[in-house]
Amino acid sequence: MTRIYLVAGTLVTAIYLLGPSSALYLTIGVSCVVAILVGIRVNQPTTKLPWYLMAAGQGAWVVGDFLYDKPDLFASVPYDSDMAYLAAYPLLIAGLAVLVHSRRRGRDTAGLIDSAIATIGGGLLSWVLVADPLVHHADTPWLERAIAAAYPAGDILLLALAVRLVAAPGSRSTAFRLLLVALAAMIAADTVFAMQVGTAYTPVLDGLWLMSYVLWGAAALHPSMARLSTPAGVRTAPFTVRRLVALGAAVLIAPALLVANLTHGLHMHGQTVVLAASVLAILVVARMAYNIEEIRATKRQRDQLRSDLFHEASHDSLTGMANSPYMRQQIGAALRRGRREGTPVGLLVIDLDDFDEVNDRFGHGNGDLVLRSVAQRLRSLVRDVDAVGRLGGDQFVVLLESVASDHDAMIMAAHLLPEINQPVELAGQVIPLSASIGAATSMDGGTDPDQLLHEANVAIRRAKASGRGRIEVFDNRLRSELHHRETIERELRAGLAAGEVSIHYQPVVAVHTAIVEGYEAQLRWDHPTRGLQGPETFLPIAASSDLIRDVEMWTLRMATAELSELTAAEPERFGDLTITVSISGRTLASPTLLSEVQSALEAADLAPHRLTIGVTEMALVDVPNAMLPLSALRHAGVFVSIDDFGTGRTPIAQIQHLPADAIKIHSTLVNSEEPGARDLLALLVNAAHGSGLLVVMEGVETIEQLADLRSLDCDSAQGFYSASPDPVTGPVTHPASRVPRLRIVPDE
Repeated sequence: MTRIYLVAGTLVTAIYLLGPSSALYLTIGVSCVVAILVGIRVNQPTTKLPWYLMAAGQGAWVVGDFLYDKPDLFASVPYDSDMAYLAAYPLLIAGLAVLVHSRRRGRDTAGLIDSAIATIGGGLLSWVLVADPLVHHADTPWLERAIAAAYPAGDILLLALAVRLVAAPGSRSTAFRLLLVALAAMIAADTVFAMQVGTAYTPVLDGLWLMSYVLWGAAALHPSMARLSTPAGVRTAPFTVRRLVALGAAVLIAPALLVANLTHGLHMHGQTVVLAASVLAILVVARMAYNIEEIRATKRQRDQLRSDLFHEASHDSLTGMANSPYMRQQIGAALRRGRREGTPVGLLVIDLDDFDEVNDRFGHGNGDLVLRSVAQRLRSLVRDVDAVGRLGGDQFVVLLESVASDHDAMIMAAHLLPEINQPVELAGQVIPLSASIGAATSMDGGTDPDQLLHEANVAIRRAKASGRGRIEVFDNRLRSELHHRETIERELRAGLAAGEVSIHYQPVVAVHTAIVEGYEAQLRWDHPTRGLQGPETFLPIAASSDLIRDVEMWTLRMATAELSELTAAEPERFGDLTITVSISGRTLASPTLLSEVQSALEAADLAPHRLTIGVTEMALVDVPNAMLPLSALRHAGVFVSIDDFGTGRTPIAQIQHLPADAIKIHSTLVNSEEPGARDLLALLVNAAHGSGLLVVMEGVETIEQLADLRSLDCDSAQGFYSASPDPVTGPVTHPASRVPRLRIVPDE
């Protein structure tokens, strides 16, 4: 519709210029008013008022054209067409002012100053060249001169609003551009007409006025006019090179007029030019001041943003404390100062005991509130010179820079612990708290943050192992233990690769028949200097790191492979036997456990039911969602046994929910002489059988114990009685075992 109207209007204008006709002229003017009204109805702009005002202004202009063409119609009314023309200016000015206001988002000081500079510069030029000669034309009546001067005055106001429209932020749509060109055409025609008063009329001016009509109507018809009054997304438009050039040109108008006066005798009143130049100078200074303040504000905003980003990156979102990376930086800086100044640096690591139980009992939301409460307590308890942060989870750290010895760190820890252990009250609930603290000190800064944190964590593990709710200092004793552990880990990795680790097998015997049902794989380490080492000397150390996974997966692959080889060599003797491989909680939590078990079975060509995976009862407690991997193993056909049963926290009522095929009762129950021990053993056996589980008993050492297990209807047993510790191969001669010997070992 816009394109059709624009093309049609241009053609009619061209026809008019070829043969002027008042009817064509008025038709184009009326079409502009109609186009604006149609555009309002069709496009539904956000703010309709400016367009209605512009339609009224264009209507007044059309009335002026009609009266100008019919001077005799109201001969008794002087200046009737001028009054209609001049009536259009307030309406157009009001419409543009409302449009500018609707596009504004907040106060645009820079845009106002820029608009004022451009308007005063352009207005000064218009006044000197157009209005001033008319006003001071002595031969013309004063009313005529006033009316003549009103036209350029109105154009100056329209120019001011056009400049404000351009200077303000907002969309530069097709409707926007059409409206600006329409304004420019009208102002240009008015200015040239005023300058030609008393000279021959130029028909080209009609073309400019007519194209102003056409362009204004096309702007209203274009769909983008609906968004023309929508506020911009920013408060101030960017200061571009074009704007700089335009403002510079506006400022130079006053000196250019003075030069023209001096060189070409241009008539003007010097006071007017000087006044305008002074105002322009003030506005330029104001613009510079605004820019300087804007730069300062931008710098402040950038600094604040940088500070916010640094705080967000370096602080924990839950507690507001310094996070782990930032605390490591602070620890590193403190250690560097300690090296330079020879001063000690202390570290306290606080770990909440059994915090998972808090989350399980009271919910994770309350758990977060407890962490915030602990953080607030720590902040209020530490000294100003100390730094406090959260390492993650339920672990906090305090950096002590002014400590003289381990004793000072202990004093601070003793000051913190009773306060941290105070219960937390939340919504009427009392949540008990307990924490363990590990302290480490570097006397000369001669370490790194990771090592110091590691030492504090070693102390924490010792505190928890000693009963929790305690304070432990990483002293020379712990340092020696840590060195021993690191040595064992390093040598065990090397020994595993060098073939120093081997598997010994302990038979699992059916209680009622004394026939071997299978074997449990147990490790031995033939250390090059310390000799043959039992698993108790190295597996607990390996279990504190991911090394245990490597050891246990190696055991799984080797045990399944050896059983497969024995089955292939003597199928009648070994074809029905099973192998049990015990795994730790760390291995149980591995997401690749099932795939690694299946790979080992496939590599050994061993049926899944011939493998039993043993998991301690404590692993069920320590590993979140331990039921899922165990259920997956059972679904794959692998048997699952819960080892060391009776030493953990599983209530007897929960036996029926265990994702297992068997329980292995710990040797302490079969060897116990405490009153009621046998009754408890009988209860466990009956509960397991009632839940469809087999029962294996560890630590069977005598024939009397074996007979007692038969009376309790226990299924299987293993221990010293079922095999001697001699690791050579060959048939077992023990009358109660009747098993083949493959590096047979007693119960551990």
